[in-house]
Amino acid sequence: MGLPYFWSAQLDAAKAKGGEGEFEGWIGLIVFNFFVWVTIVALDIHLLAFEFNHIKSHVHTLQTGALAAVCTSAGTMLLFTLYHYMEDSRPFASGDGDGEEARLLPPWGTSLIVGGLRATLGFTYLIVILAAIDHETEAYKILVAQIALKHFGTAMALANQRLAVYTGVNVVSATS
Repeated sequence: MGLPYFWSAQLDAAKAKGGEGEFEGWIGLIVFNFFVWVTIVALDIHLLAFEFNHIKSHVHTLQTGALAAVCTSAGTMLLFTLYHYMEDSRPFASGDGDGEEARLLPPWGTSLIVGGLRATLGFTYLIVILAAIDHETEAYKILVAQIALKHFGTAMALANQRLAVYTGVNVVSATS
């Protein structure tokens, strides 16, 4: 399949190890990465459409920023994934036991992904701090869940950017 390492560095490494850790890698990719970020985006859209829909309010502006930041990260990953599958060499995936290592994203690509994820978390914190929302409301409960999910999702994304854990290539991280 040649999945790019930035979707799952563990799955990329499993190819070179004859499938060792592949099941765990798929669980991590689908459940703990993909589903978490789909939930985050869905909740961001819900908050923007139904909770913070007064266009001239500060919380609407902050929520728009939170959604735009997460969309920047997702768009960057999708564009690099598209490029990856358009190239016959599958540049961002390691070869099937042939010793060929995955090419790393350029530092600006990694920065767009990680920066967008950290920014969306920061916007959510600002909404919780500045909005003075009653803790009994649905919006407050969603925002608290968002903070937890965004922390977890960002940690998962950062783990996939640290290809050095799974490869012998000398990696210089743009996120450290």
